[in-house]
Amino acid sequence: MIDFFKRSISSTFFFLLLLHGVIAHASYIEQCLRNDLPDKSCARIQADSQRWTEDINAAANKVGLDPLLLKAVVAIESHFNSKAHSPHGPVGLVQILPSTAHKLGFSNEQLKVPEVNLEAGATYLKIQLDKFSDNYLAVVAYNLGGKTETSNKKAQRHANAYAGNVISLYDYFQSQSQSENDSLR
Repeated sequence: MIDFFKRSISSTFFFLLLLHGVIAHASYIEQCLRNDLPDKSCARIQADSQRWTEDINAAANKVGLDPLLLKAVVAIESHFNSKAHSPHGPVGLVQILPSTAHKLGFSNEQLKVPEVNLEAGATYLKIQLDKFSDNYLAVVAYNLGGKTETSNKKAQRHANAYAGNVISLYDYFQSQSQSENDSLR
């Protein structure tokens, strides 16, 4: 019962951070991945990040996308939780809308398979990157359903903050990858 209460408080705190703004959210994820926060939520995020890295790489490589960009999207979208489901409809690691995935040829049942979910998200992100030729704009479009601007000011602010957080995390993953490559030499 005490563990349930602790998880509820942790989940509530995390939800409040999310409501406060996506910027706090990205900072939390990055701190978790850097191992700066020794809590159970971070331990799960770290383990899930390691669990899905190979599949993220495979999905990104299949469509010709930088795996680190897809990894940053997955980190922000679902915190590497393959069972993530939003009340607004997005599902899985990439939090893709079933209607969007259907347009790409993926069924609802397929989206439940994490590796296929990753492929659907990678495909959609690659389409946006090909369309806008810019990582930031592609990520904004990923969030806004294929466009980079909306008349809904709240949605636009959210999409811009979301893209900023994805790109910040992408930069972190790139620097981490470079450090690993340097240490291997």
